[in-house]
Amino acid sequence: MKHITPMTLLRAFFSATLMLIAAHSHEAIGQNPTPTPQAAPTPEFLSITVVSVKPDMMVEFQNFMKNTTNPALKKGGVKWREVWQSTGAAGDAFEYVLVTPIAKLADFDGPGALEKGLSPQGLTAWQTKAGSLVNSVRRFVIRTRPDLSFAAQRTGAPKLAVLHFVHVAPGRSGDYENYLKNDFVPVMKQAGVTYLVSQTIFGGNGNEYITLTMRDSFADLDKGPVHIQALGPEGAQKLTQKMPAGAVVHLERSIARFVSDLSIMPATQ
Repeated sequence: MKHITPMTLLRAFFSATLMLIAAHSHEAIGQNPTPTPQAAPTPEFLSITVVSVKPDMMVEFQNFMKNTTNPALKKGGVKWREVWQSTGAAGDAFEYVLVTPIAKLADFDGPGALEKGLSPQGLTAWQTKAGSLVNSVRRFVIRTRPDLSFAAQRTGAPKLAVLHFVHVAPGRSGDYENYLKNDFVPVMKQAGVTYLVSQTIFGGNGNEYITLTMRDSFADLDKGPVHIQALGPEGAQKLTQKMPAGAVVHLERSIARFVSDLSIMPATQ
């Protein structure tokens, strides 16, 4: 596997994703709508787990996560974990992307949250059960890039995300980052739309950036890309022309939805 997802959803997170990607959204949940001065956010490591579930085990997998996995993770100290799934419109509907914060990489030297919450014997039983429900599991470590992102104010959990997996040519990361910082992200700020960027650190392509654009509904997608809405067709074309030639060698796009009932939500402020 070359990308952050196997085969489909985040091959096309976090997250970043898974994802599908993730921690940035928590900075905006539950905040006072009146902006207050605060220190610039620092980059964070995130663990991305991409799970391909057996089609006939979807309901059992969901129940196993709700009733066994999430309670054990909470007991083991996990404060939040986001779960994203490919929509029926695009991607593998049987694939989930799980996003969990990493306080420090040294935490991997000791027992994980599941083992803490279940005990070593309980973890063995959990692994046996989990293995019967899935086709594959793959983990990645990504690092958030708040310096290349914009997190708009939110009043609730995220809904949909448009994910881009961008492979940058070797030696061209600086060109691509400058374009994001100086040209693209200001347009997202102008539109008031959350736009989050992370980088793959371990488990994938070292030249990969994962971008996530938050949307509220598919009706939002009918309106077209955010930068076209903000600038109009002519302005959007000029923005695209500012991208340094040859900097991006591969791009994939997907849509994911946030699954709140399978997620561990952070305490609101």
